[in-house]
Amino acid sequence: MREAERVRTIATEPAIYGVVLVAGLVVVVGESAEASWDVFAKVFLTVLVFWAAHVYAGTVAHLGDEPMSGVPLPTRVLTAGREAVVHSWGMLLTSMLPLLVILLGHVGVIDDQQAVWGSLWTSVALLGVLGYAKVAAWTANPWVRLAGGGITSALGLLLVLLKSWVH
Repeated sequence: MREAERVRTIATEPAIYGVVLVAGLVVVVGESAEASWDVFAKVFLTVLVFWAAHVYAGTVAHLGDEPMSGVPLPTRVLTAGREAVVHSWGMLLTSMLPLLVILLGHVGVIDDQQAVWGSLWTSVALLGVLGYAKVAAWTANPWVRLAGGGITSALGLLLVLLKSWVH
């Protein structure tokens, strides 16, 4: 697999969406939860529900794809479902890193507030890497790549600012 293809499989829109989703949930749940375990459990379960909804929507959306029009329904459902899972796996994968930072608060490595803020800043950094990688898949220009990373990480910065405002 070429480098550009590998980047395209990692830096997908579901991967970026997963990080933004986790950061947004941490902003909201982090204000009302008393312990980092509560934040982790609520955010993780919500991400699972969103991921399942994404897989379901992808499955239903592709049931009527032209190449599958003459194929029996159970086969079409399995094929479309498998493709939807492959397409959306990045949402689960990228949400794990900010959630791991939350778990550091639960096990006592850092305090609960540091875990919440650390998760948000991890999300900002991860968004920057994903944005850079996605743009790197279609251009060699380092300035355009950096701009892509900066613009994508700005989504996380907006959530950090929202957390500061809410806090």
